[in-house]
Amino acid sequence: MYMKNLLIKGNKTLAVITGILFFGIALNNISVSTPVNYVEANQLQEVGTLSISTNIDKEEMLTAQEIEIYHTPAYIPDANKIENIKKYLAGRNAPLAEYAEEFVRAADHYNIDYRLIAAISVIESGGGKKNFRPHNAWGWGKMTFENWEQGIWTVSKGLANYYSRGLTTPKLIAPYYCPPNAENWANKVSYVMYEMEL
Repeated sequence: MYMKNLLIKGNKTLAVITGILFFGIALNNISVSTPVNYVEANQLQEVGTLSISTNIDKEEMLTAQEIEIYHTPAYIPDANKIENIKKYLAGRNAPLAEYAEEFVRAADHYNIDYRLIAAISVIESGGGKKNFRPHNAWGWGKMTFENWEQGIWTVSKGLANYYSRGLTTPKLIAPYYCPPNAENWANKVSYVMYEMEL
């Protein structure tokens, strides 16, 4: 009887020890996999499935009426930003120089870097000199834009999609925007953005 009770107590003790060990291992695993890491992993997975060609092809062009709505009298774009873009593009005889205010308005509306779209236009077409298609200075999908305003606003909206996924620099955007030459493209766009503020 004494041995039987000892055996039962021993089994219970073993069960408790096993439970503690299992719980400790599980707890340790939970602490390693924090919610932040989980979110980051999911974001990376989403980013990895992003295809610039698919995204561009599905991107709708903004209409003149939509663009006009964004020209509210209450909003006054930063004059220094406009001058930075205008001066840089004009120094290269780029046709898009006269649209400097449009770049800033679109960038502010979509909350992206005001230099980004202008810089990409410089790398892709010399600022509108040699365009992929009419008014498409960005190599943006297969699109032909009706005018420069439509091109600027549509591409700005498209780049805002990258920003929403945490891709907020040319280096992060490049693998999806220009996969064959990503590093070189990113370096050039970054350099032009830097030059615009000198």
